[in-house]
Amino acid sequence: MLVHGVTSSSRTWWRVGPALAERGYRVVAVDLRGHGSSPRTAAGMSLADLAGDVADTVEVVTQAAPVDLLVGHSLGALVALELVGRRPGFARRLVVEDPPGASSIDWSALAAGIEADTHRAVTDPSPLRRELEAANPAWPPGEAERRVADLADCDGQAIAAALRPGVPFDLPALLAAAALPVLQLLAEEALGSNLLGLDRKAAVEALPDGTTRVLPTGHSIHREALDAWLTTLDAWLAGG
Repeated sequence: MLVHGVTSSSRTWWRVGPALAERGYRVVAVDLRGHGSSPRTAAGMSLADLAGDVADTVEVVTQAAPVDLLVGHSLGALVALELVGRRPGFARRLVVEDPPGASSIDWSALAAGIEADTHRAVTDPSPLRRELEAANPAWPPGEAERRVADLADCDGQAIAAALRPGVPFDLPALLAAAALPVLQLLAEEALGSNLLGLDRKAAVEALPDGTTRVLPTGHSIHREALDAWLTTLDAWLAGG
């Protein structure tokens, strides 16, 4: 089960999904509320609400059987952690990819950027695509176009309104409470990680030694460094 980040959608996993399917998984990627093809909403954007939506989707798809591998990126990592904390036994293994730190994000600036980018994705998509391509040379061909489509599809105003006051969460507590094997994949701070400074230190210390890996890339690790992402996952899974 793959859970995307804010203003993204299930299409962000377009390379991850097939790679996991080749490894024998039956893969499902969700669209969080207000994103992708999921319903628009003016409320109900808390972590608990989003986690409940994912749980409902899984129950329909798997008939309530445990998920073998739950993967969440950024906001999706927080949703996944919230979910396994509320529902022990929901998943057998969890991968959290560059979760944000509570004090690492300027929530007001993030909200303003979301409003601007989602508007541009609808009204002026081509220049935005070119800017994304120039700013992210490590992205594979077609990734910027998919990113613009994600931005155009999501409810930017509702998402920005939910984020602007800040999102209440305690990442170290969520990690420490996860009663299953967890792999934490982090981007480099200097390359754009959303987990910085003391937030980062606390998140690493919340997990046993050896379960955090730092990859030399930016926040969207699966976009920028898929081979390293998969190699790290394979090694972790093989280790038991």
